[in-house]
Amino acid sequence: MNFIDKEHELFYKEKILLLQEYGITETYYKALVYTLGICETTRNNFNKIFDIENREINIDSINAPYQTSTSVKVTRMAFSLFNGCNYDSERDVEKGQVSKNYNVSDIFCCGYAPYFVNALEIRYPEYFRETIIEKELTKKVKEMLKNEERKMIGEKIKKSKQNRKEKER
Repeated sequence: MNFIDKEHELFYKEKILLLQEYGITETYYKALVYTLGICETTRNNFNKIFDIENREINIDSINAPYQTSTSVKVTRMAFSLFNGCNYDSERDVEKGQVSKNYNVSDIFCCGYAPYFVNALEIRYPEYFRETIIEKELTKKVKEMLKNEERKMIGEKIKKSKQNRKEKER
């Protein structure tokens, strides 16, 4: 699992332990916590965005004054992964007014996109299993290639030294 920084990693581990105390192990909670931990703003306001005890997101937090244009994307991504939410306020829920801001092109258009993909892997591990295996294979192949490359470089150096010795004779 990749974290944007040490604070993200510590936040995630702390919240996962808290979830476990409540008997919560589902992937949608883990994905929500991981996603909200990406950005400092959402980490600092986690309890205003999500109520662990009641297991509820606060949709109105999207419009809170502490939100930035980027932290809103993080919050929307977390909400979408949690329960498919695509509303920007409780009022929108009552009206059935779906937000256009949940489009992939809107949410992923920021520097957090690679971490959003990690959140997708957490939420939907069954669809990423093959990808995880492929990643491991790719890693092993790269290691093998590096080893082969080292051998080839070593052989070239030996040949070069031999050629120099022969020319010196």
